[in-house]
Amino acid sequence: MIKDIVDQYGIKQIGYYVQSIEETAAQLREALGAGPFIDLGISEPASCEFRGEQIAIRSRCALGQLGGMQLELIESHTEGMDPYQEMGRFGIHHFCIWADDVDAVVEQCKAEGIEPAMTMVSGQGLKVVYLDAREQLGQYIEVNAPIEQLAGAVAAVHAKWEGDESVIGMDVLMKMMGR
Repeated sequence: MIKDIVDQYGIKQIGYYVQSIEETAAQLREALGAGPFIDLGISEPASCEFRGEQIAIRSRCALGQLGGMQLELIESHTEGMDPYQEMGRFGIHHFCIWADDVDAVVEQCKAEGIEPAMTMVSGQGLKVVYLDAREQLGQYIEVNAPIEQLAGAVAAVHAKWEGDESVIGMDVLMKMMGR
């Protein structure tokens, strides 16, 4: 079942729950040549339902690239439980697939016993669902609509990157993109 979804949509991103974006980005740069990671800052979604309850979630994310794969580093800044802290460990948290019909993928997974842990709508209106596949994979599956422009920008920064910095801010990204 999970194989069928991956075959159909592909994996667009691997997400890591980390204690420190800076430390993890430096480790991934040194060990694998990943980066630079673009710090998107701390954000709070417009809405977030976690395990059937509305919660106030805060997280800091940074996006980077390793070859053709996008990597996401996530720090939790939530008071109380959230889907990051629920893992009980730092490391791989999810892989992400893109689907034009997020709800259809969620229903496919629910039919196979993989339930949503979190449904969130970002401040920009992007619906993101974490499906709890910890029993099957030891991690979550993230599903959201395609975000090709952002992914393209992350890949373009990686292609121009000279390997100096592990984490860059949005101001540096804008300069690199000629804006």
